[in-house]
Amino acid sequence: MRGILAVAFALGAVACTHYDADPGEPLPVPARDTFSPVSAMMEARCGTLDCHGSPARNMRVYGVYGLRADGNSVTGTPDTTEADVDATYESVVSIDPEVLSAVYAHGDDPSKWIVLANARGIRAHTGGTRITTGSAADECLVAWIMDDDTAVCSEDEFGPVPRDGETW
Repeated sequence: MRGILAVAFALGAVACTHYDADPGEPLPVPARDTFSPVSAMMEARCGTLDCHGSPARNMRVYGVYGLRADGNSVTGTPDTTEADVDATYESVVSIDPEVLSAVYAHGDDPSKWIVLANARGIRAHTGGTRITTGSAADECLVAWIMDDDTAVCSEDEFGPVPRDGETW
């Protein structure tokens, strides 16, 4: 009886670890070359030192308002660099990459991705709601996730960085 249970357990473990994708192939994710305006929006909403602009966060947003990619620049100066945007991109696409890939490659509901769900306040998020559904910031992030035109990302429409308790 123990032998049968051991075999059943082993087969169950193998079945639970089966992946449809080739583990040697990278997951398809939104492109870096369309990410710069998204990064600018995320910097303003999420990239301060007391939020994702801190090295203590698992998702880090690099740029002028917080953490800097080169390790030498300080908050506030100089302006955000391409290295900051590259580092933010790598950080963002590494959060829940399987779901991000499903949204990007297969058109799944974008609010399933933890980054958007947290920003919209759908999931519990220490920072609260950072992006209101349907706002310019929301349209910017969703356009990038869904591989649509990120021309909707206009920094002028993002407005000022909100104070504690405010949302966009």
